[in-house]
Amino acid sequence: MSYAKRDPNNPPNYYYNLNKKQQQNWMKTAKKMNKNEDLQAKYPPFKSSSSITIIHIHHKSTIDTLNDLITLAHRTSRYTVDTESERNKINNDALIQIQFLHSTDASTIILIETAHLPNPQTTLYTKIKELWYTIFNNNNKVITWGTVENEFNNFHHLDFIDLGNPFQHINLQSFFKEWHDTHCVTHPEMEKRDKHTGPVSPNMVDMSGDDSDDDMDDGKLNDYVQYKCDHITHYDYNATWSLQDAIATTFNKFLDKSQTINSWQCGIDLQLDTWKNKLFSRPQYNKHIEQQQRIKMKQYAADDCIAVAELFLCMYPETTNQHQIHDISQHTTTKTITTTTTTTTTASRNILIDLEDYLSNISEDEIELIKPRFDKKKEENLHQPNDSPAELIITTTENEINELISIQQQPPNTSATSTLTKNERQRRKNQKLKWKQKHRPTFQRKIKRPIYYRYDYRKIRSQLADDDIHTSHQITINKEKGEVLIGFKSKEEEEKARNKIKINYFSREQYKQRWGECCWNHWILDALICNGGGIYLSMKAREYLKMKPYNWRGMWTIPTVRGKMMRVFWSIYAS
Repeated sequence: MSYAKRDPNNPPNYYYNLNKKQQQNWMKTAKKMNKNEDLQAKYPPFKSSSSITIIHIHHKSTIDTLNDLITLAHRTSRYTVDTESERNKINNDALIQIQFLHSTDASTIILIETAHLPNPQTTLYTKIKELWYTIFNNNNKVITWGTVENEFNNFHHLDFIDLGNPFQHINLQSFFKEWHDTHCVTHPEMEKRDKHTGPVSPNMVDMSGDDSDDDMDDGKLNDYVQYKCDHITHYDYNATWSLQDAIATTFNKFLDKSQTINSWQCGIDLQLDTWKNKLFSRPQYNKHIEQQQRIKMKQYAADDCIAVAELFLCMYPETTNQHQIHDISQHTTTKTITTTTTTTTTASRNILIDLEDYLSNISEDEIELIKPRFDKKKEENLHQPNDSPAELIITTTENEINELISIQQQPPNTSATSTLTKNERQRRKNQKLKWKQKHRPTFQRKIKRPIYYRYDYRKIRSQLADDDIHTSHQITINKEKGEVLIGFKSKEEEEKARNKIKINYFSREQYKQRWGECCWNHWILDALICNGGGIYLSMKAREYLKMKPYNWRGMWTIPTVRGKMMRVFWSIYAS
């Protein structure tokens, strides 16, 4: 057992001193760590089946390295992308991993360390932007595990992060669930329970409204799909596959996720010399620990991209001449190219992916399996032109008619319907809004920008209206991170806003230019009109009310020492 493993059933003493949210996070992390340990003991470690070349990009990279990568990007049309970020930081972006799938036998992975980029005015930075626009352009295919918007949610403050160019995004996570279900079914979908019996997953729960505790006795579950595994996605439609579970289920390999939460802005490349500072070694500085931890983080970042690529080639074997790349018994070699070495690129085969070809290779039986359930209901109600319409005759007895009349004549039960409280209605409305923000496409079009702390919602809306930028009224200001999140209703409005809302749109300079007050306003409005007018009116009010006047004087104008001491005493007492 690893020293870092936690026991959720026996938490340490400091656990009870945490607040409720911290305890939930502790339990969530403990379960993830235990799951990682269990998979590590069950499966062999995941390794790439092809040769991988890793190249770091930062302020010490060379122009020749960027030129070679740009040339390679022009010859490549398929990429896998992943990102890593740090938590509890304002600018928590750290690493962008991009894998060039230019061959089935070899591929190149670039690690862009965003915390160590060169100055934006340098030629090297311009080359990095050119490489980015070459990859995310030309209708290239970008494969990610999840939405590309979530991957780059923390990177929009970088001026070269632009996802508005024409490229084809493939969210492999959404396709994997359907692909796995079709390969995991143990019998046809509409087989009856009395014909096939087998173990039932513990994830199947009893539905509300039935009287029996056994779901398998319910009439509605006579037709069900039995799977080889008991993953929660088979029984919970809203559940999603993690990359670690997908690798374990498909390849029987262990993808280590112990490095997910880490100091990703530390500078992974050893050429940055950040390992000379104490960060991971405790209590004394240890050169070996500092370097080895960065090597582990580099391997973790590369494995995330490699895992997505091999899953994609396994799901769609027609995209390569090799049927299953993970079955190749080939020695894995990982090369690390630093900025001091020179890279040579060779022309490699471009393997094109056409989603239309995928559909053309699917048989009619497979199409029937992947059709949505609501389409099946519609097909059952359709008749062929030659079929005669079916007739349904219903007969009722006299007792049933009298019983129905007596029920209709009964007064409605007003006590059964209770009005919801105001808090309950608001809670349901909030839940509905959260569901929309998570699932509706209209709530996913957002732009995140850094913001000056003196901006408020009124000034943000006025500034956007002055520049003819139409939003969906979803504006969220995060004071702790110094960021603002703006939502848009349509894709066209989002693209139009991205062209206008630059990285410094809500900066201090913009605030002074648009909302800064002139220094004369302070003298005229504040000093002369407000303060001076208030003093004059208060003096006139005292004279009109015939109040006793008081003469204020400084302490040093008091002639006696006793008077000065009394003045100090009463000043302290009054405060």
